[in-house]
Amino acid sequence: MSDVVTSKPDVHDMVVVHRTFRQSCAELPDLVRGLRFGDTARAELVVDAVRFMLMGLEAHHVSEDEFLWPRLAARTTVQAEAITRMEEQHHRLEELATQVTSVLDSLAADPRQLLCEQVAAQLTELGSVLTAHMDEEEHTILPLAAEYLSAAEWEQLGEISLAKLDKKYLLRAFSALMAVATPEEQQTILTKAPLPARLLWRLSGRRSHARWEARLHGV
Repeated sequence: MSDVVTSKPDVHDMVVVHRTFRQSCAELPDLVRGLRFGDTARAELVVDAVRFMLMGLEAHHVSEDEFLWPRLAARTTVQAEAITRMEEQHHRLEELATQVTSVLDSLAADPRQLLCEQVAAQLTELGSVLTAHMDEEEHTILPLAAEYLSAAEWEQLGEISLAKLDKKYLLRAFSALMAVATPEEQQTILTKAPLPARLLWRLSGRRSHARWEARLHGV
């Protein structure tokens, strides 16, 4: 290891981030299959949920590609094959995400049954690959990050990921994260979050996310 890590990072926040993707992967195929011909208003809502998940996934993975893998690869050879697998899995997930994205406009405009089944199957495959990827990352990569990265570097990884999101989606992303967090995890997240994010979540983010979820699930 070339650098001395003086302060260990708390890498559990990535487990919570992964939880948002796990939830989306579990829900989105059924939501797409449930679309009805001619109901373009409902289709646009579900397509927006798919786009939001894919946007967050891209930001999350690009930050790892640019920042995390190079640092781990330079500092340890213990899990070199695992790091290479992570990169390869990102490439595969990017291909699957591109397949889904290419038909979302058509799905929103014309939610016919065959197209719904096609997109649902694509999302199911993406979810299967992503779940296996996150399982391995949590088991193998997060312990490496905790050992070989500093707390400041771990925070920088999160900042890079957030910077890749459109600013208008930041509160929605933060609220989605808080929605899947336990009370203890919420306290940790709020401790690290900037004051504006904490205030916005308490004032409007929590309620707006609940309303969004209710609309999405037809409650």
